[in-house]
Amino acid sequence: MSLPTQRTLVPVRGGSLAVFRYGDGAGEPALLIHGITSTNRAFQVFADSLIARGKAPYAVDLRGRGDSNSLPGPFGMAQHAADMETVIKSFGWIQPDVIGHSMGGFVAAALIGLYPESVGEVVFADGGVPLPLPTGMSVEQVLPFVLGPALARLSMVFESKDAYRDFWRVQPAFSKGWSPVMDEYVDYDLRGDAPNLKPSTNPTAVEADSRDLFGDDLIVRSLKGLTKQAVFIKAERGLQNEEGGLYPLVVLDSVLPQYPMLRLEFLPDCNHYDMFTDHLGAEKIAQLIYGDRL
Repeated sequence: MSLPTQRTLVPVRGGSLAVFRYGDGAGEPALLIHGITSTNRAFQVFADSLIARGKAPYAVDLRGRGDSNSLPGPFGMAQHAADMETVIKSFGWIQPDVIGHSMGGFVAAALIGLYPESVGEVVFADGGVPLPLPTGMSVEQVLPFVLGPALARLSMVFESKDAYRDFWRVQPAFSKGWSPVMDEYVDYDLRGDAPNLKPSTNPTAVEADSRDLFGDDLIVRSLKGLTKQAVFIKAERGLQNEEGGLYPLVVLDSVLPQYPMLRLEFLPDCNHYDMFTDHLGAEKIAQLIYGDRL
């Protein structure tokens, strides 16, 4: 696994957004955008696979998460997209590739919808496509079922790093086993001092951002307005390693026809987390996007 080699604080509305370079920066840039309660550390393994293909991975901590968790609202996909546009301009990139995982896919959709001239290829990894709300249910009612323990932990306090690792270790998503990658992922997420350690994600950000994940007009318009083909990668299993995954195929069959420029790719033997945190999943995704290693 790689650890970031450089952190850059990019001035944005309300403060600074943390952007992490993996590797030496050689090659074409790829902007990596994480999920709703995640951080840049979701891409430690994937960064290695990109570097091996001549890419220069840069992963953000979105507003309200990680080292960007003190940034104020308003939140939402349009604000995150504006932050990403500022990052792209700050580094002087010319149409970088953008790869969004989970909610990061929705940020990528908003980015290409609002700032199409700033973005190169776009990849939606198990995210970015709005799912219809079940009949009679609100976003607030649906989220606990979708996010599960990821949402519950934001209100919890942990006495030590080991306690936080233990919380994560027993989640069904990590049934393949624990790894140093996950140690780093969860350790980085903790803020404060023992015995009052808390996850870095701002719950207010999650609440505000979640409203844009179910049929938001900006996202729908952005996906319908795609002018070139983009890959949508569906993990076989979900956040809690459940069969069918976050995007059951029967649902995608009814939703994807309205987005003709999205090409569905199925990622077997991976769930919503380990598609990036496991070497096998990360390598499969890199192969899907960029082909063989150099």
